Amino acid sequence: MEPTLAAYNLCDQDFDAFLANAATAGFRHVALGFFRGYLDHDLCSLTDHEVAALQAKLAAHGLKPIAVFAGGLDLLADGGLDNAYRALENTARLGIATFDMGSFAYGDLTPQERAVREGLFVDRVRRAGDRAGELGLTICLETHGGFTGDTDACLHAMEVISHPHVKLAYDPANFLFYEGRQPEDRLESLVPFIGHTHLKDHLGAKGNPEFPLIGHGQTNYEVILPTLWSGGYRGAYTLERAPGEDNAARAAALAEAYEFIRRLLPDQ
Repeated sequence: MEPTLAAYNLCDQDFDAFLANAATAGFRHVALGFFRGYLDHDLCSLTDHEVAALQAKLAAHGLKPIAVFAGGLDLLADGGLDNAYRALENTARLGIATFDMGSFAYGDLTPQERAVREGLFVDRVRRAGDRAGELGLTICLETHGGFTGDTDACLHAMEVISHPHVKLAYDPANFLFYEGRQPEDRLESLVPFIGHTHLKDHLGAKGNPEFPLIGHGQTNYEVILPTLWSGGYRGAYTLERAPGEDNAARAAALAEAYEFIRRLLPDQ
């Protein structure tokens, strides 16, 4: 089985340029992040026309969508679960089986407040997981600090959620940025729970907002990518960022990133 290499539209705010440049770089799969300024449709209320238009744009470039990110979805908010149901249903309408979302941050919560929030989140994400299963989808919680911040937190999250349709969206650079932890720490233990990846790089100490092109930072992809593959992860290896000041620079970044990821995985 060949690895599936994909790119997130978070690589470029110009969606049409992103599609063209991703295809030219060699990607045949993309993930769609529904974030304002990148893809301005509301995933919770996609119209038939919007679904058809997105599918036509992807097909025109020979690209297959493999994941969505539900930007702004908060399961803990009033109406959060209903919004998740609608977003999951629209993801299925797009013909996509992987649904990425965040979990929740700890911030200044007391241990008691954290426990209450965790209990509510676990209940709601399990209920969302039930709906995902009915639709043939898998929810993937991004490693974005807090409840899914580092290896210990992720393993705990997967233990208490314990749902076949809820996994992790593994973002190695976020371990460094949000928690100051090494993402390769006990990665073998995380692999069975990973349903998707978000691949970017990071430089500097915890909290430093510098995310260079993959291969130009401190994230140890030379270890991480082979470990994911040898551990049995067969989901998409999805590039999240392609920095550049203009279209030509972002196109070059996509091409360089594609070759970097491809080199560290089995021959295709």
